[in-house]
Formats: sequence, structure tokens, C-alpha cells
Amino acid sequence: MKDFLKNLALLGLVVAVLGILALVTGIVPVKASSGHWPITHWILDFASDRSIATHSVGIEVPSLNEPGMLTLGAGIYQSNCRWCHGRPGSSQPRAVSRMTPAPPFLPGVVDEWETEELFYIIKHGIKFTGMPAWPSGHRDEEIWPLVAFLQEVGNMNRQQYQDLLAVDDIADAPEVVVDHCAVCHAVDGAGRGSARVPILAGQNEAYLRQSLHAYATGDRHSGVMEPIAARLDEREIEDTAKWYAVQLPPTDEKPDRDEDEIREGRKLLSQQDETLKIPDCSECHGESNDPTYPILTGQPAEYLYRQLILFRQRSRGGSDNANLMHKIADAINERQSQQLASYFESLPRDRQPTDE
Repeated sequence: MKDFLKNLALLGLVVAVLGILALVTGIVPVKASSGHWPITHWILDFASDRSIATHSVGIEVPSLNEPGMLTLGAGIYQSNCRWCHGRPGSSQPRAVSRMTPAPPFLPGVVDEWETEELFYIIKHGIKFTGMPAWPSGHRDEEIWPLVAFLQEVGNMNRQQYQDLLAVDDIADAPEVVVDHCAVCHAVDGAGRGSARVPILAGQNEAYLRQSLHAYATGDRHSGVMEPIAARLDEREIEDTAKWYAVQLPPTDEKPDRDEDEIREGRKLLSQQDETLKIPDCSECHGESNDPTYPILTGQPAEYLYRQLILFRQRSRGGSDNANLMHKIADAINERQSQQLASYFESLPRDRQPTDE
């Protein structure tokens, strides 16, 4: 037994010495051009699949059938994912196919993962593969539209994908708006059917400009907006803010309004409910007030509700004045947040465009 242990210790010492020599001399190639050995590829894939399956257990999947969900997901994919994972009806970019390991061509393999596994991969990324984590760890709700899109992308052809990305052709629209903003917000700023994104038409120019700067620097948290804003130069930010500020707000009637919630929201805002001890929102967010504050009237209730939740969780960030919302959000519970959001959604917007 002693001889066996001696031999085992000697073998371990030899392996350790050989490992150190390989490390110091650099004899082991790290070139991507050679790829992995088949056994290495199998081990890494198996370990990755098992880890994802284990750690995604317990993730609650919300409804992914909201209006505008696929369009929003397609816009996120087009902006952030297609560079490595390809697009429906197209081949994978050749350059990334030479990576080791190569990113999978998603339209062909996405059905291999469960819904909660897709969410886990997008949120956390995968080590040693080049797959990054979601740019903002605070915004899980941003990931679900992309998950919804990925669930459909395997059965999607090139034309269907292009139809999701197609935007209206409006004369004189800045190129930056058409290329980077319109797929989610529409060229006219009225939105494309998702209540998760704000209406930009008629919004204060100064607020839009400050928001883009805050996204670009990471001061306002968003895995969708940060990569887009970070690619814009100062001229493009100015053009975007100016364009959307002078567009006319939409007049479409909001569907399925909850009149009880609107009534309770109006009551809260008018301070008839003694449990609410906050300033009147319109003192800062009215259409004729400080242009560095956003106009709330007519915004989707879902968007406004999520903003209040993010403020309460200290997960929104923003420009210099954003911290003023923390105490206000703390004084409002989730039910009251929904009521106030519904009330502001119900208010008509001035059809005159804002102008500084």
C-alpha cells in the first residue's frame, strides 16, 4: 500500500511539473484556428448544458403573448445578437464561425433550449465562449421579449423577420432614428404596439437628450438602450432628441381601460387619499414644466408602472434628477403605482409638439 501511495504521489508530482512547464513555456497553442479536440468540445458542451439546466430551475416564465412582444424582441435581436448568431434566412457571419468555440447559429438550434434556459443564458452569458451577460443586471423584464422572439425564430423565414423590423418611411426622418430607434419606438415616436416602451412623440427634447447620455454612460440602466446609445455620437443624439420632440403625440384610444383604477389614481393624485403623502406629480411632469423632466400624460400604463417599481428597487438609474423619485416611489405601493400609471395613461396629450 505504501508503494502504491508513493507511486501515486510521484505521478502527481510529474503531472504538476509537466503542467507548470506547459504553462511557462507556452507550448500549448491557444489559436482559435485549430478549434477544440472533439472530446474537449463534447465535455465543454455537456458541462455547459448541465449547468444551464440546473441553474435555470425555478425561473418563473411570464406570459410571452403580449401585443408587440415579437416586434420588440426582433428589434433587440437585430441590434445586439445578429452579429454573432445570424438572422433567419441568412447564413452565419463567416468571421464569427471561426471563433473557438463558435457561437451557435440560433435559427437552427434554438429549439434545443427550454424557455427558462434561454432567459438564464441571455441574462448571465456563458464563460469562455464570448457570450456576454446582459448589460444591465437590474432589468430582467427587458429580456423576456428577446426570449419570446427566440422561441419563434427557428420557424421564421427571412421575409417574416424583415416584416417584424419594417418601419414606416417618413420623409426627412434622420438616419439614426430609422436605423436605431424606429423598430421599437416607430419613426413618428408613437410606438409599435408594445406597452413596455415609452411614447417618444412630443416628449421634452432636453429629457430625451439627457436620457440618451445617461444610457450611454450606464447611469440609466437598460440592456436594450445602453448598447444603442453608446454607439451614438453627439450629433446623432441631438438629431434623435430634436426629431422625436417635434412629432405629434398619438391620439389612439387606449384599449381595455380599467375605469376603477383610473378613478383611484385620480383620487390618489388629488390627495383625497390621506395615506398618500407625496407631491402632485404634475408639478414636475406637466407639459409646460421643466423640460428636463419627462411628460407622463398618455404614456403606456405598463411602462409607467415598471418605472415606479424600478425607482423603488433603486434599479432604474437616470440623469442627475432621478434620485428625487426614490422617496416618492417608496411612498407608493405596487397597487397605487398601477393606479397612478393607469390614470396618467388615460390623460390626453396636447397635440402641439413640444419645443424648447
